Amino acid sequence: VDTATTGENRQRVTVEMQRGDGAGVLRVGVRSLRKGDLPAAVLFIEDITQQKAASEARDGFVAQAAHELRTPLTNIRLYAEEAIEYGSDDPQVRAKALNVINTEARRLERIVGNMLSTAEVEAGAPRLSMAEVRLEAMVSELEDDYRALASEKELTLKFDLPPKYPVVFADRDKLMLAVHNIVGNALKYTPAKGSVTVRLDADEKQITVDVTDTGIGINPDEQEKVFERFYRANDNRLSTVQGTGLGLALARQVARLHGGDITLKSELNKGSTFTITVPTHAKPVGAVAA
Repeated sequence: VDTATTGENRQRVTVEMQRGDGAGVLRVGVRSLRKGDLPAAVLFIEDITQQKAASEARDGFVAQAAHELRTPLTNIRLYAEEAIEYGSDDPQVRAKALNVINTEARRLERIVGNMLSTAEVEAGAPRLSMAEVRLEAMVSELEDDYRALASEKELTLKFDLPPKYPVVFADRDKLMLAVHNIVGNALKYTPAKGSVTVRLDADEKQITVDVTDTGIGINPDEQEKVFERFYRANDNRLSTVQGTGLGLALARQVARLHGGDITLKSELNKGSTFTITVPTHAKPVGAVAA
């Protein structure tokens, strides 16, 4: 500031520093306005705590996405090699390899879908590809995708389904992405021996998906925050669980773009229920219909 007011430095100087209370980051800029013999300078102070947090979270998201992409790619390569080397002599080996390759390819598809949806959100131009959706096929795919993970974590995964399904008009890929994110989170944050129940109700007006778990639960004061991009609940038990803080935000946006929403009921240490509601014949809200 001294060099700016005296005119020794006429360039704008900007520095970032921690706030005095340690609760955030400030960007401070100073520029000389000295004219003649009158010392003067303009001082700019901007709270950039949220921008810094979002930037760090995005960097973390990219790093984790790269890590998550590597795992299914490695599995696909290994099982493709196994099928080529031993599959012609052993049908069981070939069948197992093809099943793993198929599962990991769908996993890759979900990861890329998350990344593309995130890019659309950041660009402010989400798109919906509206078409008829077969709910039976979606549910079957969900079961196939998560049975192995539930078994690996010693969790009970149950599906409570209606006797018949109506014709649904929606963006199939994005709707599937939203449900995947909710079910995946429920399995991720439920300890071994617990359970996750997916209950689907559908009629001519509305689709309702309840995902109930016996997991760690969420504090009341954080239950709305978990739907914010890059936010992760302040719970020490999450330190060993990987996550980007984007899944719930994307799921809610997908629901709202369809004219629906996602709500949450949760009790700490007892579990949570996420409820997705979407009109059966959705009309895009705030999105471009492709």
